[in-house]
Amino acid sequence: MASQITHWPWPRRVLRLASIPAFLLLCAVVLCGDTPFSFLPRLRSGETFSYEVHGRVSRKVKTESLVANARGPQSLQGDLASQIHLTVQEVRAAKPRPLVSVRADLLPSEGTPNPRATVPVSHVAFDILGDGQLGRVSGLDDLSPEQRLIWQFWVARFAFAWTLPRSALKPGADWKVEEPELSDSLIADLVWQRKITYVRNDACPIFSAETCAVFVTESTLKQKSSTKDSTPDDYRLHGLKTYGSAKGLNQVILYISLKTGYVLRANEDVEQSMDVTVMKADGSNGVHYTIEAHSHFEALLLPPNAPAR
Repeated sequence: MASQITHWPWPRRVLRLASIPAFLLLCAVVLCGDTPFSFLPRLRSGETFSYEVHGRVSRKVKTESLVANARGPQSLQGDLASQIHLTVQEVRAAKPRPLVSVRADLLPSEGTPNPRATVPVSHVAFDILGDGQLGRVSGLDDLSPEQRLIWQFWVARFAFAWTLPRSALKPGADWKVEEPELSDSLIADLVWQRKITYVRNDACPIFSAETCAVFVTESTLKQKSSTKDSTPDDYRLHGLKTYGSAKGLNQVILYISLKTGYVLRANEDVEQSMDVTVMKADGSNGVHYTIEAHSHFEALLLPPNAPAR
């Protein structure tokens, strides 16, 4: 999928919002809470393994503007594919959970639709801290917009166990959490209301001899700001105003091996929409956007004998 970098006649912060399709997947990595160790992956220093990640994204944008050179979010549609090769650099004993340092190499995938258009290999290094946060993240700024989408989807699933309650979990258990949307947005005060359900234990995909815990997360994007003034602080500081609304639905299905704690398969389906106007604080130079976005992503742990390229 060709990246479409856009150029706004407004502050650099606004340019970043328009440049990467963050709105397509408002997926911030928020790793918090405690978890029984039984659901954490049993990682060892020096260990390597790989995931195959595929996705399809579609974003339709309708723009109404009196500004001749205004350029904002662009319509796009295409397939994404990458292989993520992991190296566990260090596992350090700590309470209540070990601290883990990981290097993730984003490689071309065998499923890449157009190999000539493949983005170059990139690397992201990060720590999973004892409190569940990501620390010392490096290399993220070097990712293309497509690679960033793939990495955001994958790392949130890989670290899912750190978001689980510390209390013992049994099939049928469910709980609710509310998390602020941390990705850049034209709409202020967006939150995700999530319901997580430990559905059942079932045969694992690919590794059929193992048993997997199946988790389903259903999320709804809610807006707490007024539709008449939804201006983020950064926009207000630059003399801009936004008003409008955003909403979204997100479902994630995870298979976690009870033997190894590895996420063996993850699927995510996202639907989001936004109807927003951006203008100067005095009401001039307004640009109205109507955006509809859909995506599907899947990650599979590759068998040990599958070559990482």
